[in-house]
Amino acid sequence: MKVLKPSKLSVLTRCFENRRRYYMGVSVLAFVPLGDEAHLLPEAALWTFAAERLGSEGVLDVGIPKARAEFLVHGSAYAPKGVAVPQVVVAARVGTLEKKLRVSGDRYWLGRARATDPHPFTEMSLGWDRAYGGEDYPRNPLGRGRAEVEVMGQRVIPLPNIEDAHGMVSSLGQAVEPASFGPIDISWPQRNSLAGTHDQRWLEELFPGFAADVDWGVHNMSARDQQRDGWWQGGEAYELWNMHPDKERVAGVLPRWHGRAFITRRIGDPRKATEDNPTREVFEEVPLRLQTLWFFPDAEHGVLIWQGSVEIATDDGSDLVHLLLGADGLDDLRPASHYAEVLARRLDEKEGVFAALDDAPLLPPGEAEAVEPTVAEAMEGREGLLQDNLHKWKVKQFEEARAFVAAQGLDPDIHGPSMPPPPSPPPKPSDLPKLIEQAKAEAEAMKAEQAERQAQVEAELDANPVDGFDAQALRDEQATPSGPPQFSAETQRGALVVIAQECRAQGWINDEIEGMIADEALYASWKEAEQNLRAAYRISAHTQPPAPPMAEEDLEDARTVLRKSLEAGRPVSALNLTGGDFRGLDLRGADLSDCWFEAARFDDADLRGAKLDQTVLAHASLRGAKLDGASLTEANLGKADLGGASLRQCDLSKAIFVGTKLARTVIAGSTLTGANFNEASFEGVDASEVQAEGFILSDAKFVGGSFRGARFERVLFAQVDLEGADLSGIGIHRGAFINCPAKGAKFEGASLDSVAFVQDCPLDGASFVHAKAARCNFREMSLDGADFSHATLDGADFSKASLVGAKFYRAVAKEARFDRADLREASLLAANLMQASFAHALIFGVDLRGANLYGADMARVQSDERVRLDDALLTKVRINPRYHEPVVERDQQ
Repeated sequence: MKVLKPSKLSVLTRCFENRRRYYMGVSVLAFVPLGDEAHLLPEAALWTFAAERLGSEGVLDVGIPKARAEFLVHGSAYAPKGVAVPQVVVAARVGTLEKKLRVSGDRYWLGRARATDPHPFTEMSLGWDRAYGGEDYPRNPLGRGRAEVEVMGQRVIPLPNIEDAHGMVSSLGQAVEPASFGPIDISWPQRNSLAGTHDQRWLEELFPGFAADVDWGVHNMSARDQQRDGWWQGGEAYELWNMHPDKERVAGVLPRWHGRAFITRRIGDPRKATEDNPTREVFEEVPLRLQTLWFFPDAEHGVLIWQGSVEIATDDGSDLVHLLLGADGLDDLRPASHYAEVLARRLDEKEGVFAALDDAPLLPPGEAEAVEPTVAEAMEGREGLLQDNLHKWKVKQFEEARAFVAAQGLDPDIHGPSMPPPPSPPPKPSDLPKLIEQAKAEAEAMKAEQAERQAQVEAELDANPVDGFDAQALRDEQATPSGPPQFSAETQRGALVVIAQECRAQGWINDEIEGMIADEALYASWKEAEQNLRAAYRISAHTQPPAPPMAEEDLEDARTVLRKSLEAGRPVSALNLTGGDFRGLDLRGADLSDCWFEAARFDDADLRGAKLDQTVLAHASLRGAKLDGASLTEANLGKADLGGASLRQCDLSKAIFVGTKLARTVIAGSTLTGANFNEASFEGVDASEVQAEGFILSDAKFVGGSFRGARFERVLFAQVDLEGADLSGIGIHRGAFINCPAKGAKFEGASLDSVAFVQDCPLDGASFVHAKAARCNFREMSLDGADFSHATLDGADFSKASLVGAKFYRAVAKEARFDRADLREASLLAANLMQASFAHALIFGVDLRGANLYGADMARVQSDERVRLDDALLTKVRINPRYHEPVVERDQQ
């Protein structure tokens, strides 16, 4: 279920069951400042505040509609004007519902009916630990007043600090009702006694739903005297006395808002859908009521909670597609059609991101832009200061320009610039979509204008040619930059030397040029720039158009340089041989590190054992080349053609193979750590026994290739086509496959512990025979006809997977999850399924003969008489609750 909501509302949802029908409770929360003029505060502020005030154990709401409306207060009692007092009365009133508590300073019993005077205090927490109770008192095991405590070396029994104004303790041993404004724990009898009867009938007929005689007041968290029949309307006045350090009274009016919630419901089970009986979606409202109010008077903040529920078809709400939240003014309730339109806009693929920026259609008027005063002042201060300074600078420029015009004897009102306009206010969030569209339109208009001007200039040049200037050649050069960088520190210095020599020949010395030649720091900066350009070119050469072939007259010289260097045993490093033709050359063991061979041809060349570290081979052709045992660390072979080449036992660490053609290439036994094969084509590639750590392969095709026996540590396959690929014996430690179609792939004997297959990875017909895939994630994958015979699958997750006709013969799948999986006609013959979970699974025609189902969860499975259980171990199998047809879905058909 996807939740769509404004940034100033929060939501809690909870699925529950009652009388064999499923429901989802929805609670919409609004965080507001207390007072007469409430406005919505951001959701993030709510949860930060709640965590600070309530702690990790604190609960704002249980997510299930309650029997009655209620209010709760969290905070402390404060002495008026900060002067310590022995006692103070705190009170809370909302509408006509009022409650008072008497808060006393610390007191201790001196006898059975006499106590010390209360110790004066300025602040006293109103938590349950200050109310009557104790560990032996179920109605408040957190309280005080029953057990001794040590005070100044003496064992004494304290009195409660908080008491009901009409039910105070008067003697030692007297049990009174604990009093507080806070929430009551569900385990305490005040609430637990309302849960109903949980007997054998409930276990067999209603479990895990509520008891037949449940009192829905069990979900009210407050004491009964803080509850009222019905719900809060909005607009009620409230007062909170002596619960603020500086204010004796905090008062206000509940905002006249109404929370709204809408769902998109999917009708029909996708697992059973057919062309004649497809699923469909309906949009409907979840009726909400304002049931819960939280007050934090010392912080002057509150939380309003609208609650409701909707009947659903599944116990986990998986039939719900969307949940949309909003709020309206009570006097301006918008129709459901308005919210349906907002949902459609936010789900639109193109415009949804802009619609999500505009919360105005989902909130009462003015609330989308409303900001808490302190925050607004800070934002206005920062933004206003920046805009004011910029405006002042523009005004100063304007005045100087007018003065200059006047100094020339001209009228500044006629010939001077216009007065800069005052700064405009910052945009509202609701304005952002329009501003973005406006900026895009302006950018497109500017681009079109520049293109038109460029076309005019080019037309003018073509119509009026200039001797020695080739306009078309310039356009081609600008449009298709290619080849290595031309800058060289030595060439730069050499050019200056030539200039200096020419100056001397003319009888004068150019001090500036001479100084630049002698400046070693300047030369060092040129060398650094050269190295940076070389490094940038090495990692990006494949992203630019291929360099042109080497000129015919230079080819023989290039081959000669290579041959003589090799004959002399010299390394040929940092050489620019771009576009050269070296087909068929014997370059075994050659050191060609850091050379530039972009777009060069090495077809059928012998480069076995060669050193090609950091070498640029982008766009090169190495078809049929032999590179076995070569080192190509950090080399760039992006968009090269390695069809039929052999790279056995190579070091390809951090090499670039982006967009490379690897048809029938052999890279068996090579090291791929950090290599980049994105968008490469691996048709029929032999990558058996390769090894890598930190390897990512994305947007690539590996159809019919082999990863047999490969070993990977931290690997990610993303959008890689693995259909029919052979991954038998592959070992992956910490890895994932994302959007990788792998129908018919072989994972036989693979080690895939904790590996995850996520998003769309169809694995129909794949073979995992003898694979080790404990804790592997196959959740929601299509595995129809897959074979897991003899596989180890302990703790694996097949929830919601399609396993029609799959085989698990003698598989070990202890504690595996098959929840809501489609196992029709599957064979689990002799499988070890101890404590596995099949909740809600479809098991029509499943073969479970000889299977170990000890402690397995078969609750709500859908089955038929064809299920075979001969010789299966069924000890402690859970079968309750049993499946029943969803009532809500039947009602809507």
